[in-house]
Amino acid sequence: MTANPSWKDPFGSNRLGLWLADRRDRKAKQIGRVAARWGWLKPMGERGKVVWIIAGAERENVRLAVELLRAIRARRLDIRLVLTFEHDYPDMLALLDDCDKTGWGYAPCDHPKAVARVMARFEPFGVILVGARPRPNLLAALKGHAHMLAVNLAEAADFDCERIYAADESLAAQRNQAPVVDMRAILTQAQVDPNFKSLVNGPHARHLWWLHQAASESTTCNVWRTAFADDVLFVSGARPAGAVQPISSWNREPPAAGSVIWVDDDKWLPAIAAAVTATHLEQFSPSLLWQAMAGGAAVSRALAVVLPKAQLDEALPVVEDVIATWLQYRDNPIAARKHGDTARRLFWQERRLAEQVSAELVERVFEW
Repeated sequence: MTANPSWKDPFGSNRLGLWLADRRDRKAKQIGRVAARWGWLKPMGERGKVVWIIAGAERENVRLAVELLRAIRARRLDIRLVLTFEHDYPDMLALLDDCDKTGWGYAPCDHPKAVARVMARFEPFGVILVGARPRPNLLAALKGHAHMLAVNLAEAADFDCERIYAADESLAAQRNQAPVVDMRAILTQAQVDPNFKSLVNGPHARHLWWLHQAASESTTCNVWRTAFADDVLFVSGARPAGAVQPISSWNREPPAAGSVIWVDDDKWLPAIAAAVTATHLEQFSPSLLWQAMAGGAAVSRALAVVLPKAQLDEALPVVEDVIATWLQYRDNPIAARKHGDTARRLFWQERRLAEQVSAELVERVFEW
């Protein structure tokens, strides 16, 4: 769960904040969320040990939690699995429909009564934290738990775990540490239909570019229009200022030269990553990082983007003048391909390690 000291936290322990959250949910007819907030949860099935997977609010962590649950279910048919989360993503959770003895829903809040209730109702044999540490009262209730795994925490695990699976070298623990790897690399779509570039370009011979920007006020788009008047720029992250074409309403016709297309639907990112000449990341996003590297194009980053592993510096150099770098790539495609090949090689290295480590995690649960 994502730590949030604010009294407004709908999953915290402040009574006023929880009352306000309950009121909002009742008005929205989300009665099930109110019940879950206060620990009125029950595992599916009548028999079997309960393994509780706790995910935070971020989409990529819920997705990873879903995939881990599916992998565990494939190996263990006898246990009862429960997934709780702080934000609902129906498209991902639909993948659990065929999982027997598996329940999922909103997480309980951290009020002592809710924590005590859910612990009594679950009696979890094992706990797997995905993406964020528990809040204080739940963490206290889990203290000394024999089977607790921490996966991709956003901060160093300063509590006892059977095994810690860190995605960032700076968060590696002193003990019980698995090899540092980001399991989200497994979820990256690495094999993409190459027709997207032809669909965008039509009869035109031009370059495509991808910018993941941190703020709408970024000047890169305006400068890009001047330097690459014949090309097409895809922008993810913050919506660019001015007139742009959202990709969600794109009619599949080749856009005009100099078009800036805002990627407001992430499903297009794998195809974009494989079609562009180069990508630049102004802010860090694990899922976008691996997708950009898997695409095989040259990838660069802003100084503010801190990579989870030092070895990735080779594939994602810090670039201050994006336009100048992209002009070099346009005029020297061999250099661009060389940088892209390095990024793709390191992506596959991370992915193979992620597959090994995730298999070890599933095997560990199998042995419980």
